[in-house]
Amino acid sequence: MPQRGRNENRASIRGPAYNRRTAVPDVPIVITGRAYGRRATLEIIGNTLMWRARRGAREIAENIATTVHDVRAARWHGLAWSRGGALLLGLGAIWAASEGLAAGVTAAVLGLGLVIWRRLRPRHVLVLDVGDRRLVLQVTEVSAPPARQLAGRIQQALATGEPPPSTPTLP
Repeated sequence: MPQRGRNENRASIRGPAYNRRTAVPDVPIVITGRAYGRRATLEIIGNTLMWRARRGAREIAENIATTVHDVRAARWHGLAWSRGGALLLGLGAIWAASEGLAAGVTAAVLGLGLVIWRRLRPRHVLVLDVGDRRLVLQVTEVSAPPARQLAGRIQQALATGEPPPSTPTLP
């Protein structure tokens, strides 16, 4: 059996749809979520990003095609704490000490419920600054890992200043 190089083994583990040179998957990845109060998607093919959403009262289609290298900033927010719940929990403790035990315990239980709810169901938000637009996508739980990886990949490209490996093509 012929010897395989280190990169060949790694590529075969990842499958045939993996570009060895750029370490970016060639199959499309679709990140789903909500933007402008409606369903939106962000499709990733290699280094190309395709944003599809509807905005406004007349539901005007917004389709933006760009590359990872054209994004000026990317942020990933995994919001797992409820500020309102924490505030209500603290207020409940103060009310229990000063106003009355029943009101304080009720407020504290409600605040604790909000904190637990948010810890179990965190909000995931992907923010991309593209040209003159800021794209904000509230990501679904299923799409959270690829969205987090995309934000990291864009931040790495910005930090290293790496040029695109080839001229981008539109899907």
